[in-house]
Amino acid sequence: MVADRTLSARYKMLFEGIFATMQTTHVPEFVMRHLMSPAERTDSQGRAFTAPLGLRRIESALLAEGGLTASDIICTTPESLPRMLGDWVKLVIVSSSDPLGQGMSNTTTDKFWKGELYTRYWMNTMMEVIRPAKQKYGFKVLGGGAGAWQWVYNPKQARGQGFDAIYEGYFEDQGPELVKDILAGRETPWHVQAQNIGVDGIHPIKHPSLLGIIELSRGCGKGCRFCTMASKKMGHLPVDTIVSDLEVNVGAGITSVVSGSEDFFRYGGTGVKPDFDKLYKLLTAMRRVKGLRFMQIDHGNIASIAQLTDDELFEIRKLLTWQARCDYLWVNMGIESANGHLVQASSPGKIAPFSPDDWEDIVLEVTDKMIRTGFFPVFSVILGLPGETPADVQKTINLVRKLITKRAVIFPIFYEPVREDEITNHQRFTLETMTLAHLDLYSMCYEQNFKLVPRMFWDNQRAAGVPLAKRTLIRALGKTEIHAWRSAFQKLRQQIPSPAIVD
Repeated sequence: MVADRTLSARYKMLFEGIFATMQTTHVPEFVMRHLMSPAERTDSQGRAFTAPLGLRRIESALLAEGGLTASDIICTTPESLPRMLGDWVKLVIVSSSDPLGQGMSNTTTDKFWKGELYTRYWMNTMMEVIRPAKQKYGFKVLGGGAGAWQWVYNPKQARGQGFDAIYEGYFEDQGPELVKDILAGRETPWHVQAQNIGVDGIHPIKHPSLLGIIELSRGCGKGCRFCTMASKKMGHLPVDTIVSDLEVNVGAGITSVVSGSEDFFRYGGTGVKPDFDKLYKLLTAMRRVKGLRFMQIDHGNIASIAQLTDDELFEIRKLLTWQARCDYLWVNMGIESANGHLVQASSPGKIAPFSPDDWEDIVLEVTDKMIRTGFFPVFSVILGLPGETPADVQKTINLVRKLITKRAVIFPIFYEPVREDEITNHQRFTLETMTLAHLDLYSMCYEQNFKLVPRMFWDNQRAAGVPLAKRTLIRALGKTEIHAWRSAFQKLRQQIPSPAIVD
């Protein structure tokens, strides 16, 4: 089993991994390989020290249900892959979060810079190793991961890369049976899609995960048309499984970990309502694991946070204070647009249980609530949501003007569809559809980010134990990037035609 090069690296904290996957080949490969995305270590057998959590879950499921032993399964890295392929291999499982470079955050960056996204470039490079070995030795190749939908909607490219089948969704549902069929030489479908999130079938991981990611919940169920988890009802892992995964990571020396969930604050809850008591019990149990320095939160939902009191958020923040001080404990939350009705049209459950008429006020209230309880809000807004009007863009600009007076950052993202009908009809936002108002919104967000993201990055790196020399070098490179972004904005502003004046 192997993942693309961006997911086979020694990252110390989550933002390192996020920034690495967003880069294009305008960044020299030497810099990517040795500074931004250093290669993961392997042992003498080629086994990777860490692997993406999805591969670790597959490993555990196959050991428990697939009739395989530990010696039958190897999680490796792209660097070690050539020496791992031979006539003893029956199946290669390949995982990627963005194999064809179509992920929404990544395509936003891709529009501004020359070159090819490293997620796509390194995937192609790895498949150029796998494909001839497959022809020589006759093994099968199975693709999966968070970006599997891209192969599903582009089967010609996927088959050309060498894939025999694509598995989409959580492996525990139908994955073990599919692998049994492949290993037995039986015919299998080209595309297998999991029908449920498989929470009841999860087995604790046996070896450490990339970034020490600890899965808390699966699915979401909010219905966002730009997210592959939209229709999957949220389910929560048992506390014992979560703590076991944490112990595996910390026991292996990974003391900076990441919570894995579409909505951290909804752990244990039902429907759209959070359950503070269950989240409190989980965090209390996790704190009993000795040696943890720092835990980062990936996603939270604005409506979930709005239902928690200040006292509850203070308590959560206290429980998230581990051995290392963190002044910028960030939470990624999607605003998408200041127009609540536009948000509701694209994300039917995102605002519930509140009214879309109150969306802007809720965003501002949650911002203040998060800041005063010790969190650092990281928001996203989406440019080009289906049905967006110039008035919606202006409304979002006005909201961002208020947010940039606060201790928060906002990342603008180009709308990138994940549904087949929208992909077919090319319903994506590009530089060609960008207006001056869009550019004003985009550059306003980034000017705020230029001020605060370097501080957040430095703080998180320090908490995660990144050496001072590396932090200093990355900060220097970051200043160069800021200059490049500003130049790109200025160049684009000269290219976008001014709106027509109607008498």
